[in-house]
Amino acid sequence: MRDSSEFLYSSLCQNLNECHPPPRVLVKEVAVNLKTNMDTLPDVSIGCCIYRVPEKLRRANAEAYTPQVISIGPFHRDKTAIQLMAIKLRYLTDFLRHSKADLPACIRIISELEDRIRQCYQENLTQASKELVEMILVDSVFVVELFIRSRYLEYRDEDDEIFSKQWMSTAVFHDLLLLENQVPFFVLEILYDLTALSTTVTFFKLSYEYFKDVLEGQELASTSFLMTHLVDYVRALQLSSFPRGATSRGGKKFELTRSAKELHEAGVEFRLGMGRSSLLDIDFKDGILVMWQVVVHEWTEAWFRNMIAYEQCHHVGKYITSYAILMDSLIDTPEDIDILISCRILENRLGSNEDVASLFNSLYKKTMREDSSEFLYSNLCQKLNEYSRNPWNQWKAAWYRWRVILYRQYFSNPWSAISVVAAAVLLVLTLLQTACSLMDVYAGDPGQLFRWHK
Repeated sequence: MRDSSEFLYSSLCQNLNECHPPPRVLVKEVAVNLKTNMDTLPDVSIGCCIYRVPEKLRRANAEAYTPQVISIGPFHRDKTAIQLMAIKLRYLTDFLRHSKADLPACIRIISELEDRIRQCYQENLTQASKELVEMILVDSVFVVELFIRSRYLEYRDEDDEIFSKQWMSTAVFHDLLLLENQVPFFVLEILYDLTALSTTVTFFKLSYEYFKDVLEGQELASTSFLMTHLVDYVRALQLSSFPRGATSRGGKKFELTRSAKELHEAGVEFRLGMGRSSLLDIDFKDGILVMWQVVVHEWTEAWFRNMIAYEQCHHVGKYITSYAILMDSLIDTPEDIDILISCRILENRLGSNEDVASLFNSLYKKTMREDSSEFLYSNLCQKLNEYSRNPWNQWKAAWYRWRVILYRQYFSNPWSAISVVAAAVLLVLTLLQTACSLMDVYAGDPGQLFRWHK
C-alpha cells in the first residue's frame, strides 16, 4: 500500500514539473525564445513609404482602398482577375520599341534596385528575386507607358484597350490613386529616362499632365520635392503654399467651426478663389471666406481616403486630413452643400447632395485626436467662430432666419405671395377708411374729441 502511494506521489510531482517547470528552467527557455525572435527581426527601413491601409480606416469603406481593374505592385498581386497582364505586356512591348534599352538591360536595372525597392514596402515581401523583378518591371513600365499615351496620341494604338473605353480609363485612374497599389517613384523616373521623350519632358511634367484635368493643384518643379510614389505626388500638388513638414498654420487648440449655413446666416460671405491654386489655400478676412473649388467625382472619396491613409502611416504633415476635418465641420446637411454649390466652391458630379454630405462627414473618423495641434485650420476656425459670435452678426443671423421663415411660409409660391399682398393691401385700406371716418366725425364737431378724452 505504501509503495503504491509513493508511486502515485512521484508521478504527480513529475507531471507538475512538466506542466510548471522550475523557475530557472522557465526563465532560460523564455529568454532563449525571445532572444531568437529579437535577433531575427527585420531591419527598420527609413525608406518605407508604401503601406497597408490600417484596418480601422479600411472598415469605413474597403472599396475606396481596393483596385477595380488593375493591380500595381505586390499587395494585390494575388487578385489575378484585376491584373490585366495582357494589357501590361502589350504596353511593355511598345515601350521597348521607343526605349534606349532592350529587355535584358531593363531587367538588369530593376535587379540592381531590388534591395532598395523591397525597403519601400511596409511588409517583408515574400516574392523571390525573379518574381519581384519581373513584377516591378512590368507594372512600372505600364504606368510610364500609360502616362506617355495619355499625352502623346501618336504613341497610342487605335484599339488601345484603356483609352478607347471611358469606363476603363476612369477605373485605371482610380486605381493609380490607391496607397496599396503603388511602385516606388524613383523606378518610374529611371525607366522613363530610358525613352527619348525624357530629353524634352520630365517625368514630373508627364505625371502632372495625366492628373491635371481632374485634380486641381499647381505643377511641381522636378527639383522641389523628393516623391515616394504617385499618391505622394498627387498629394504634393496641393501643397504649393504649404511647406512640407510645416504646421505653422495650425493653432494651439483643436477648434472646429460652425456649419456653412450657420456662418452664412451670421453674415459670412463664401467666395470662390480666382486663378489656379491649392484646395488647402483657405483665407478669412473682413467677413469673406475664400475657398477653392473642389469637384466631387465618383473617385473623390478614394482620393481623399488614400491621401489621409498615407498621412496617417507616413511621417508627414496632416494637410489633407485637416482639409477633410474642415469640410466636415462646414457640412452638416444638404443645405450646407447648397450654399457651397451656389458660390461654386463645390461642384457636385457625384449624385444627390445627401451623398456629398455623407462623403465629407465620414472621411476623417479615427484619424486625429481632438487635443491634436496638427489640425492646420484651428486659427481659421477660431476667427470664424469669433466673427459669428459678434452681437451684430448674431442679430443678422436672427434677421436672416426670420426672412427665411417668412419666405417659406408666405412667399414659397405665387398664390401665397398674392394672398399676403392682398391681405396687406386690405389692412392698409381698412386703416385708411377708419382714419377717414374719424376725421369726418371730428371735422363736424371739433369739441367731440375733447369730450371723448374727458
